[in-house]
Amino acid sequence: MKKEKNKKSAKPTPFRERNIIFVLITVLILSLLLGSLTYKEVQRERYYLWELARSEGLNIAFSIQTLGPRFILNENALKEILVLLKKEGVSYIDICNDKGLILISTEEERWNNTIQIIHPGRINFINSRDKKGNRVLQVIKPFNLNINTQLDIWKILPLRKSYLVVGVNLEGYYARLNQTRRRIILNYSIIMALVLLGIYVIFKLQETYIVKKTLSEMKDYTAKLLETMDNAVVSIDNNGIIKTFNRKSEEIFGKKKGEVINRDCQKVLNLRLNNECILKRCLLENKNVDQEVILEEEEGLKKKILEVSTSFLTDESGERTGLVAVIRDVTEIKNLNEEIARNKRLAALGKLSAGIAHEIRNPLSSIRGLAQFVSNSFSKNDERREDLNTIIQEVDRLNNLVIQVLDYARVKKLNITSFPLNNFINDIIELFKREVTNKQIKFDIDLSPDISMIQADKDQIRQILMNIIINAIQAIPKEGEIKIKAEKVFIRGNSAIKLLVEDNGIGIAAHDLNQIFDPFFSTKDQGSGLGLSIVYKLVEGHQGEIKVESKEGKGTKFIIVLPQKRGK
Repeated sequence: MKKEKNKKSAKPTPFRERNIIFVLITVLILSLLLGSLTYKEVQRERYYLWELARSEGLNIAFSIQTLGPRFILNENALKEILVLLKKEGVSYIDICNDKGLILISTEEERWNNTIQIIHPGRINFINSRDKKGNRVLQVIKPFNLNINTQLDIWKILPLRKSYLVVGVNLEGYYARLNQTRRRIILNYSIIMALVLLGIYVIFKLQETYIVKKTLSEMKDYTAKLLETMDNAVVSIDNNGIIKTFNRKSEEIFGKKKGEVINRDCQKVLNLRLNNECILKRCLLENKNVDQEVILEEEEGLKKKILEVSTSFLTDESGERTGLVAVIRDVTEIKNLNEEIARNKRLAALGKLSAGIAHEIRNPLSSIRGLAQFVSNSFSKNDERREDLNTIIQEVDRLNNLVIQVLDYARVKKLNITSFPLNNFINDIIELFKREVTNKQIKFDIDLSPDISMIQADKDQIRQILMNIIINAIQAIPKEGEIKIKAEKVFIRGNSAIKLLVEDNGIGIAAHDLNQIFDPFFSTKDQGSGLGLSIVYKLVEGHQGEIKVESKEGKGTKFIIVLPQKRGK
């Protein structure tokens, strides 16, 4: 399997196949071109050397002829001339008749030999070889001896129509030609090598550019993918150093990317389980996790419930290089599930309470009627009458509680009207002026002018605000502040009103926060425990939302969001 995998990976890519074909075609064309140029250069050099040899041989022949018959017909003189001309590349000097018979020569072996005269009466150039086998160019030049010469007539007569033969040694010329050929071939080989090297470099640069471009595009795509993900993605190396931290991670952890990259996750991320960073713990135990982690509340960051799922990163050899964690904020989902469970619980409790209250109300009426009847039978100063009046008062108080329970359980029909919310809030605040003045409590009012009208049940909104403000006043022992803020917001494209009531009172314990909207739950010594339950139900009836934030000893904040306009 491994061999097959290697073979598969060694397969050339389409890009490389195109490059190989292009290089082969280029090499073929370049080889033909350089071969043609080399051939022409060598032929040109050959022709030049041939002409040079002919010219030099002809010049030597003319020079010998100018010496006159006395020297030419003297064998010893010719040999002396040959010794001088050896440096010029002359192998031998012959005198032959018009039939080509050599009559005089500097080489004894050539005497009485015959040479072929192709063009009688003209200068001939014939290739031949000397006694050593060297290549020789025979320059055959016709010349006539002066008849008036004082030389022996018997020597002159056979040479009246004679030829001077100069054998020019061509080995030096061929050596020069070979040297030139080698130089030309070497030069063109260097050019070929440089061109191929240039092509190779160009292809390598192009391939590097394409690889870099592809990697850059993949990197950009991956970066965009990470940034647009709805989950946080955090990766660390084997030392726990953070290498990846996307936009969602910044939102969840409340830290900028630059603050955490290349830093120890243990020091910068509040993602701990048993006082240890869960990511580093995965590395140490070499085990992935898939569990919920509580992100503890920090300055500027609320408590969150996170779902953490990790996977190890490995290289090609399978060695672990780090770890990547996908983190999902499930706080809203958890809160929603809790809210659904609370609503079910409240509905069941409300139904049960209504049934019990209805059954209690009838006996209470009988008890009150009987107590009133007995009380009237006693004189005004009778102590028993006072005891009966106390029973009547407690029955009335219990009856009021029953009425509240029935009111809580009853589905109320909304009486929707349109009214100015800011003026409405100011009117409610006026009702508490005397009470807050006595307790030295100040109101901090911030009502946005953008809010004009709201469509809601006026009486129910009054009950919501009054119950929350009463709770705020009761939560402040003495000297405090209640902030009331109203602003216009948009939720899923629809306009809404956000109301905020915040006090700096005693606050609510963390373990009580999940129960404050439950019926009959109260942290106060006196109170029915129905006030906030009714508020919750009224807000829900308006298709709104209510949330509470509190810290014990620092105060409580109620946030109510109501739709500004009612749908059909």
